[in-house]
Amino acid sequence: MKITIRPSGIIKRCCWDAYVYYVLKSDKEGQKLLEADEEFEISEKDALVMGLLKVIETDNLIHKFNGYIVEVLMNKSMGRKELMIRKKTFDLAFDKFLNKFPDYWEPNENWIKSLADLVEYIDIMKEKISNLEVTEVTERNMTFETYSSNAIRKLLKFNYY
Repeated sequence: MKITIRPSGIIKRCCWDAYVYYVLKSDKEGQKLLEADEEFEISEKDALVMGLLKVIETDNLIHKFNGYIVEVLMNKSMGRKELMIRKKTFDLAFDKFLNKFPDYWEPNENWIKSLADLVEYIDIMKEKISNLEVTEVTERNMTFETYSSNAIRKLLKFNYY
């Protein structure tokens, strides 16, 4: 299979952070590629590793973010009586999503609005999550602050239009 794409297309599919980390292994090289923004061929293996084969391009970034958070909750939650997620793990997930859109990328008008809406949505979510109950869980002689995964899932706003 021949896969051709522009670096800006990788960003628009929210795969830039994975591309830089797993394929390029250098943010400086990524910046050079993005500045040229020329179409290139990517191997199937690289496309699979970075998740490019399972996504579509959309400027509905709030939907992409919600899907990302649901995936984090599914993969990182630990079970007791109810599913819990470590506070530190979850707080880092919010900021990590924004790494998909590097500062040196110059988006068009639609994407500027979508990014602004996303940042506003993330700020609102951070505020709501800061009001959630934090439970301390002791596991293997270590104590962690945790959130209820179900409480976080209920905060996600899927009908935002």
